[in-house]
This record gives sequence, C-alpha cells and structure tokens, in this order.
Amino acid sequence: MSPPSNFAKASAAGGLFVWVVLLFLTTSDSYETQLIHRVALFGKLVIVPLGLSVITRGADSLLYRIVVIVQPFAALVSAVSFLLETSLLAAVLSSTWFVFTGLVAILGITRIISRGLYPLEELSIDAGLLYLPVAGVWLVIYRFGIQPFGYGETIILLTVVHFHFAGFAAPIIAGMNGRVLARREYPRRMYAFSVFAIVAAMPLVAAGITFTPVGGLIGALLLSIGLVSLAILTIAWVIPAIGPIEKRSLLVIGALSNCAAMVLACLYAYSLVAQTLILTIAAMAATHGLLNAFGFVGWSLLAWALPTTATDPVYNQPAK
Repeated sequence: MSPPSNFAKASAAGGLFVWVVLLFLTTSDSYETQLIHRVALFGKLVIVPLGLSVITRGADSLLYRIVVIVQPFAALVSAVSFLLETSLLAAVLSSTWFVFTGLVAILGITRIISRGLYPLEELSIDAGLLYLPVAGVWLVIYRFGIQPFGYGETIILLTVVHFHFAGFAAPIIAGMNGRVLARREYPRRMYAFSVFAIVAAMPLVAAGITFTPVGGLIGALLLSIGLVSLAILTIAWVIPAIGPIEKRSLLVIGALSNCAAMVLACLYAYSLVAQTLILTIAAMAATHGLLNAFGFVGWSLLAWALPTTATDPVYNQPAK
C-alpha cells in the first residue's frame, strides 16, 4: 500500500486539474472577487494537500490517513459552494471544509502531545496545522453571506485566503527548511526569530485586515522580516544542501517571490495607516496575492514534495 503522503500528492495533482476547470466558470460578477476566489480555491484544492504531503511522509498515523482521505472530498464539496449565491446551502457545503480543517488542527495537537514543543521546525509545522481552522470558520461565514462586526465580504474573503497561505503554508515551509538546517551549521537564532515572526504575525495581520490598520502594519512588517529572513536562510544554507537542480531552482523562485510579495504587503499596510492610495485591493490580489500563492507557496511546497535522492538530506522526517 502506498503511503498516505502519495495520496495527498495525487489529491494536489487532481485538485490542480479541477482548479483549471473552475477557471472557466464565473463565481462572481466582480473581477476583484473572482480573482480572490481563484486564489482561495487554489489554496483548498492544491496547496493544502501539497502541504499535508510533506509534513509526515511515511507516517502510520490513523488520523493523518483520515485527514488526507477526507481532504479532496471536503475541497470539492466546498468548492461547489462558490458556484452558488451566498446562502444557508452554500454555508452548509462549505462547512465540510471547516470540519476538515478541525481534523487538521487535531493532527497538529496530537503531534505536539506525542513529541513536545521541540524541535522548533516541527513546532512551526504544527502552527500551520493549527491556523488552518481559522480559514475554515471564515469560509463558512463568507458563504453564508453574513458580515459580523460590519466587515465587508472582501475583508472576510481575504481573511480566508490569508490563513490558507500565510497561516497554513508559510509555517510548514519554514518547518521543512528547518529540517534541512537541523543537519548543518547555520545561524540558529536567525531561524528561531524567523519562525517566531511568521507564527506571531498571523493574528496581527488578520487583525489589520479586520480591526486596525496599525496592527496590520506591525503584523505585515513582522511577517515580512520573518519571511525575508527565511528566504536568506533558504538561499544561503538550505539550497546548498539540496542535490537536484530542479529543487534548488524551485526554492530560489519561491524565496525571491516571497521577498517581492512582502514588499507589496508592507506598502499596502502602510497605505492603510497613512490613508494614501498606493495599491488597491484589486492590485494587491493581482500582485502580492499571485506572487505569494503561486510564486512563494506553490513552488516552495512543490520543491519539498519532489522525491528525495541520494544527494538529499532526509528532510521529510525530523532530525533525530
């Protein structure tokens, strides 16, 4: 029997096919919303199974098997909700994704209980698993069509996207990098700060989206510093330890896309505080959103999902 990680990778490949098909369908009358929908669907259909495929390869955990099997079903059912008007039915369909994200969070909790808070790279991965249900909650709210606290639907939708990519995927990527770093000499404090910044910035950025622009600016700066630090570690210490040129190339593209996306995020957060139009939400979706989703997260996770070779460190399992 093939390991469940292979099923997760197959789900990501199938999800990519479904996502391409969905590109030909209209999910909103607004170009801006339609674009954000496509990024959100890419997260559910491709990024989440790809992320799950790299965290515990070869693991025999029953819960992990359940999670990877449930994922494509939940993703497809919740994707259908985007083809409907906001309603109770759309919310019910999207709730399948919320239930799935709850299972993912439980997986993260069980990993912490069985292992403890160390090593840091594994805790980073667990943080990504624990953040995903936030996206699930806001997805149900978005598809139900309600706007708590007076938030607009675009703000709610952006929160969904944020916790799929920055919340779920970024800490997992940081953890995968850490597994390689754990086997060689590198600036350990720099990596520890990077993980702290990435994980701690999530609620601050979300607060900036929904509550206060100042909190968003602080979160954007903290997240940017953490991710740029991770990019430096990736290029200077991780990539030299990776054998195949295709993996190195993907990680370089991911790191550079990450840096560009973070510059745009800081500009946008600053514009909200200064009340000066620098980038519109539509422009952010078309630049920062695409760089982050397809450049940083997409290529980085694909690099880690590629099969290991004799010249690779065994980065799919924690260091002993």
